[in-house]
Amino acid sequence: RLGLEASSGYGVACKIVNFAMLVPSSLMQSMASFVAQNVGAGDEKRAKHAMFTGMGIGLIIGVVVFILVLFKGNLLTSIFTTEKAVILQGYAYLKGFAIETIVTAILFSMVGYFNGHYQTVWVMVQGLIQTLLVRLPLSYYMSIQPHANLTNIGLAAPIATIVGIILNVCFYIYLSKKMKKENA
Repeated sequence: RLGLEASSGYGVACKIVNFAMLVPSSLMQSMASFVAQNVGAGDEKRAKHAMFTGMGIGLIIGVVVFILVLFKGNLLTSIFTTEKAVILQGYAYLKGFAIETIVTAILFSMVGYFNGHYQTVWVMVQGLIQTLLVRLPLSYYMSIQPHANLTNIGLAAPIATIVGIILNVCFYIYLSKKMKKENA
């Protein structure tokens, strides 16, 4: 509906998004292994500390990437194309998506923590909720608005991630209480 330039701009923005998500993805994967080792060793305190440390590192890097994407997204998109309209459309998507670079650091550290605790079914369920019940419907809703634009469509990702963080905080509280009960 938005046209070829918007589609091309989105494609260019996705290349930047994939690069921006490398650090949170790496944190999540390493977090799962580190937490699993500490859970196996009976050191839950260290496992929790790792999750919060991962969040902190991710947030610092996420803020830097956020600033770069939000304020220099046009420069980033121009790496992949010289067409002004495509650059503007890619940048428009990045403006909506930018906050995702920060909130993903929190979510992915939690996901790594839960994977390290063998809570893989929960990780799958919360991921499906985020994607199927929040991100996709919201993206579609934003795309059918009378003055639809890629900035608003790009907002669907961080909104879904924030929903995921809320779900994971609730699960973290539940899991912590369950572990306390089992240890008592």
